[in-house]
Amino acid sequence: MRILNVLGFFGVFWFNSNQCNASSVMQTYLEARECKDVESTVMRLKDHLFCDYDLSVQPNYPKATNVTMQLMPQLITFTEHNSKLSLDCWISFFWSDPQLSWTSSDYDEITFIHVNSWEIWTPTLFIVNSADMSSDQYYFPPRDCFLYKDNSILCVFATKFISKCAPDYTYWPYDKHHCRITFMSWVNINEEVHLQIDENGIGMSEYQNNSRWDFKFINSTNDTLSSITYNFLLTRHHGIYHSSFIVPAIALILLTITVLCLDVKSTERMAVANVNFICHLLCMYMIQWTVQYNGVNPPNIFIFYRESLALATYTVILTVLLRKLEDMSIMIPNWILSITTFTLSNKVGRFLILKDDESKITGKDIATEESSDIPKAEVSIKESSWKYFAAIIDWLSLFCVILTYLIVLIILIPTS
Repeated sequence: MRILNVLGFFGVFWFNSNQCNASSVMQTYLEARECKDVESTVMRLKDHLFCDYDLSVQPNYPKATNVTMQLMPQLITFTEHNSKLSLDCWISFFWSDPQLSWTSSDYDEITFIHVNSWEIWTPTLFIVNSADMSSDQYYFPPRDCFLYKDNSILCVFATKFISKCAPDYTYWPYDKHHCRITFMSWVNINEEVHLQIDENGIGMSEYQNNSRWDFKFINSTNDTLSSITYNFLLTRHHGIYHSSFIVPAIALILLTITVLCLDVKSTERMAVANVNFICHLLCMYMIQWTVQYNGVNPPNIFIFYRESLALATYTVILTVLLRKLEDMSIMIPNWILSITTFTLSNKVGRFLILKDDESKITGKDIATEESSDIPKAEVSIKESSWKYFAAIIDWLSLFCVILTYLIVLIILIPTS
């Protein structure tokens, strides 16, 4: 037992001795090794520029710093239910910082260097009409910037702006929406930063058009030194909606008119009138879930279907009443008889109201009446007076429905 303890003691001692020797050798090696004393020109230049540099201080304080910005849209997304315009873009800033200049001859003719945006002062902007107040909209993600020898700086950031639009769905699906994005300097209280735009302040060459919206730049305004507003126009690609809602609307107009052209007593008229009414209900149901709310003014397409549904309902009710009217056998009032007689006394009335065989018979009766003292035409009219009166109402309804559709279309169709 003692022998084992002694052997264990010597084993531990030997292990510790070897470990100490290894540590001593490594320390000696590190002390003997000399790192290369190499400092590049760029490193010397950065040491020169950023020594005692404070990125929280505005470069030209107390004077204002002029910042030229340009927007370069890449993708847009317009969310209709909350009227948010999401703009993925590149945005560039160009300004001068007198603290960051050098003589190129002192640094191997270096005219520019790359610096991180978080190493230098950068303008802080926010969107006045932002639709996402929860996000950090005052700072841009870190990027490389170009620093030139004449103290000018160019930074390009990739970012996403979300703004609130004021949409107008009055002429849906031919609707156009004017959206704007207003940038303002966060330190504009003392006018420490003056925002400027170069030419129109935007570059659309890299923009990838949206499949649902045609996105066009209108103009940019720089009314105040501390803000810039970009105005855009969103125009809907209406192809699919034109086929889904406009073409059926035209078909329903023709169907409603067709109902009034059919014979009142025919089964086909009653069937077509009911089918027309059901089709109107289905179309309005689809529009309700497709078209967005437009405040107090509903979209014109919805107003059209509402008025057309009223006319379709009228044709159904009219058909039922006229069928009942033709079957009436009670004595006809004198004023109805006068209207019927007056209508059938001219060729246009007989052409519209009477059938071919009835027109010939009535024409002969009128001719006989002119050469006789017996009012045979009046007797013939009395026999079918309710039928003729129903036909007169039917034709008047047809003309009124056509006129109503024309007025509705003139009022609701967009002028441009």
